[in-house]
Amino acid sequence: VHDHTWKEGLSCAAFIDIPVVHTLHSPINEENKGFYRLLKNYTKIHFVAISNSQQVYLPDLNYIATIYNGIDLPKYPYSEDKEDYFFYIGRFNKEKAPHLACEVAKKLGIRLILAGKVYEEAEHTYFDQYIKPYLNDKIKYVGELGHWSKEKMDLFSHGKGYLYPIQWDEPFGITMVEAMACGTPVVTFKRGSTSEVIADKKTGFVVQTMDEFIDAVKHVEEINPKRCRERVEKMFTVQAMTDNYEQVYM
Repeated sequence: VHDHTWKEGLSCAAFIDIPVVHTLHSPINEENKGFYRLLKNYTKIHFVAISNSQQVYLPDLNYIATIYNGIDLPKYPYSEDKEDYFFYIGRFNKEKAPHLACEVAKKLGIRLILAGKVYEEAEHTYFDQYIKPYLNDKIKYVGELGHWSKEKMDLFSHGKGYLYPIQWDEPFGITMVEAMACGTPVVTFKRGSTSEVIADKKTGFVVQTMDEFIDAVKHVEEINPKRCRERVEKMFTVQAMTDNYEQVYM
């Protein structure tokens, strides 16, 4: 049995003899640490992490593998024809920190396109306080884009770079993979899985400070788009993910 739930599936798994593979899709926090530790001695439950960095937060589980999430690569158009803008796409909150992308864009005088949902009260509060003051002719918010919409694919494939200034240890960031699939380098901080997803100075830049982030943005055109696409082809496709899970099942 391959379980993608949390308490519901694992609670049942503890009482059956059938081997269970459980993928850790969520961040490891104080709430779920206690629950997972209750199951660490159940040898028929095998845990799969979605990045090596995720395992650091709960190292004593019965891990069987790290398997990265994959995308349906043919749906992501590759392009070397880049236009004069950078972009951010994702949630609007302090953890994702798109306001830092705005700060970089303002300092460098570059075009920045922001995309993502702003529905909940906390999102509106963050957006009004941290994003609106930056909006102008060069820094624009275009709303939420459909998952495989033409607008989203155009944004990913024609941007000079994806600015991803996260401020938390994200277990896996699928938008970084989507950007690379389209031949677009990513500039991000060294948090969580970023240094596993991005090959530093080859498919983007993984930095430590804001000064390094700003400098990296100046050098994104040195990144070869083909290397970005090739990294995804090798590591982050649905086929690669499926092959790795089949090895686990065996």
